[in-house]
Amino acid sequence: MSRALDLVIAAVGLLLGSPVLLAAAIAIRLEGGGSVVYRQRRVGRDGAEFEMLKLRTMVTGSDPVGVGTVVTRDDPRVTRVGRLLRRTSLDELPNLVNVLRGEMAIVGPRPTIPPAPPP
Repeated sequence: MSRALDLVIAAVGLLLGSPVLLAAAIAIRLEGGGSVVYRQRRVGRDGAEFEMLKLRTMVTGSDPVGVGTVVTRDDPRVTRVGRLLRRTSLDELPNLVNVLRGEMAIVGPRPTIPPAPPP
């Protein structure tokens, strides 16, 4: 898929999704305060690291226990709003900002988490 098509799809997606993003942001803030957006370092094309954006679905301060830690359905760190956002994949909407920045593409492999630094 071409970069131009990625830009058009991401821009239209953000425009159409903006009311949903606003409602989700309000719900996240009302449920537990803290940041609405979760930022995570990921590795993209050619090993370039970037900050992937998502809506926060866990309680504030609940960083992953380790790389590849599985979040189960009943994980107590996931908020009520977060469960809905995850179930509907709406927590991924901010990824469209990464597409606009050129860090991700609409279609392509999922960016991976960078390896842990050696001890």
